[in-house]
Amino acid sequence: MVAGAVKTSPMPHIPGSEFAGVVEEVGPGVTGVSRGDPVVIYNRLYCGHCRQCLTGWTQMCEVTGGGIIGVVTQGGYAEYAVVPAKNAVATRADLKEAATLPIGALTAWNMAYRASISPGEKVAVVGATGNVGIYAVQFAKLLGGEVYAISRRKAKVESILKSAGADAVLTPDEAKSAAPFDVVLDPTGSASWDLSFGVLGRGGRYVTAGALTGAEVRLDLRRLYGMQISVIGATGGRRADFNTVVRLLEAGRIKAFIHNVYSLADVRKALEELRSPERVGKVLIAP
Repeated sequence: MVAGAVKTSPMPHIPGSEFAGVVEEVGPGVTGVSRGDPVVIYNRLYCGHCRQCLTGWTQMCEVTGGGIIGVVTQGGYAEYAVVPAKNAVATRADLKEAATLPIGALTAWNMAYRASISPGEKVAVVGATGNVGIYAVQFAKLLGGEVYAISRRKAKVESILKSAGADAVLTPDEAKSAAPFDVVLDPTGSASWDLSFGVLGRGGRYVTAGALTGAEVRLDLRRLYGMQISVIGATGGRRADFNTVVRLLEAGRIKAFIHNVYSLADVRKALEELRSPERVGKVLIAP
């Protein structure tokens, strides 16, 4: 959004799609949250009554298009933010940790859910040091997978990724040797497509949730049908599932990995650190 690759509105625009805070004021008729409540924000706009919403897929809302707060509305890089009451989830978790959930954790949960991971399956997580990736490692492990975190920085991040639940940490070349995998969770985009698709075994499932490194790939249809491989898209997550990831954080079943915290005045430095090769997990802006 900041780079201009994604169209935002309104303009001038306040970004920020993952955020948590304390309720300062509620509108008339609001129930469920009250002034003073610490909350974390489910960031998809949804109507609650279209076909997609009624079947639970709120991020696929046919009325709102599943627009993201902070993209199609003003967002959380501000002293005060306004959201629909139904998007605010009360939480007992530390608010800095809760702020890693709306995209990072929920997207990872949806990827793992869509992959239908079964206990004992070999699961590779590509881009495992990002905020989505490090949660994907945790959810794949919670679902019983044998989890392999893939990172070019293996030597520097192995202990961190194992603390997140990875059974092993592999370089891309080591991943090729460890193949085949039953599932590959890859939120990074086209740069890792050849690796991710290539290490899948028979009946394997590739799940993508992002295109940060590019959006177009070459697909060998013979390998796709010959191996009965599934290519699965996952975007955001369901409102009900957001409650689940919040409760998992509160219960200590998952944990947030926070790389650094900046003040609102230093938002430029925070954005620059997103590109840092040393980053593991989330960069936050906080008071």
